[in-house]
Amino acid sequence: MKVVILENIRSAYNVGNVIRTADALGWKVWIIGYTPSPLDNPKVRKTSLWAEESVGIEQFDSSLDAINRAKELWLQVIAAEITDDALALWSFEASEDIAMIFGNEVEGVLSTTLQKVDQVVFIPMWGVKESFNIGQSAAIFMWELGK
Repeated sequence: MKVVILENIRSAYNVGNVIRTADALGWKVWIIGYTPSPLDNPKVRKTSLWAEESVGIEQFDSSLDAINRAKELWLQVIAAEITDDALALWSFEASEDIAMIFGNEVEGVLSTTLQKVDQVVFIPMWGVKESFNIGQSAAIFMWELGK
């Protein structure tokens, strides 16, 4: 099982984008916090092109609840974030069953969440910018870890 966990994502369009990519690449989506849900947000449905109907979507009250559920399912839990001890995506050895957490577009993954994951992983950047949009990041991670 492969799961994308969206933690406090602000933009409904970003959520829809990730759901559409998850559909294309065979991932499930778990929604946490104030992340807009396709169940009640037409902007998410518009961007996902109704992919939420084919992607397994679950909602959790907190990141800890989602992480606990992932560990019950024996998923390796990683976070997409830039930290001092983060591994570059291409040097990371992922298990077949994985849960990948993406955080808020401005604040990133919550520090309390980072303390609970198995590993923090980042996409190395060679340009001036230090990060991608969440939709781009999620697509890169899902593609690389879904092989």
